[in-house]
Amino acid sequence: MTRHQLTAQTQTCTISQSSRAGAAMAAADAEIARFREILRQIDELETEFDKVRHIRDIVKGFRARVEGLERRVDAKGGRRR
Repeated sequence: MTRHQLTAQTQTCTISQSSRAGAAMAAADAEIARFREILRQIDELETEFDKVRHIRDIVKGFRARVEGLERRVDAKGGRRR
């Protein structure tokens, strides 16, 4: 094999490896972007769950107030039905 042939094969191999590395980097970048999107969606869900917990706490407070009022009404003379 001549020096020219070895150089040509080396260049071909280098170009091929570079192309594969570029494709692998592009795939990794796409996966990173997908992962970041998933993390963003998780953050949104956590915010929504926080809202639901807050609403639940408000409802518990209202329920406790209503039950307290019912007990006061019952204690003052009973319920009318």
